[in-house]
Parts: sequence; C-alpha cells; structure tokens
Amino acid sequence: MKTIELARSKLTVVELIELAEKETLILKKPDRTEFVLSAVGDFATEVQALLQNEEFMEFLAQRSLSTKRLSIADA
Repeated sequence: MKTIELARSKLTVVELIELAEKETLILKKPDRTEFVLSAVGDFATEVQALLQNEEFMEFLAQRSLSTKRLSIADA
C-alpha cells in the first residue's frame, strides 16, 4: 500500500489508476482526508485498508457499543 499526498503530486488521474492496478493507494488531501484507490474485486486489499483506517475502526467501535436494536420485521 502506498500513500500519495495529492498536494505534492503531479500525477494525473490516469497515472494514479495505473499505479492502483499494481497496489492499493491511499490518496491524502491537504486537509489530511484520505481515500483508498484500489482495483475492484481486490477484496482482501480493501479489507486491509479499512483495518488500517483509524477513523473507520473508531466508527465500528462506537457502533458496537450501541444497545439500540431493530428486529428484521421493523427494519
């Protein structure tokens, strides 16, 4: 997995896609927001990227603390 800081990069979208064909990319904006660019179907890589995403993991942790539940019928 490779991180690309978009503010410093002069890569085109096509070049980013070509890189993402070889390995998953994390694209980082100047405000530190991050995005994952990965080939579709590369599920294991996507899972790995999500596991390394602290914000997503914190979201899951908070969700697991919720005691509010819906039945399938209510959903």
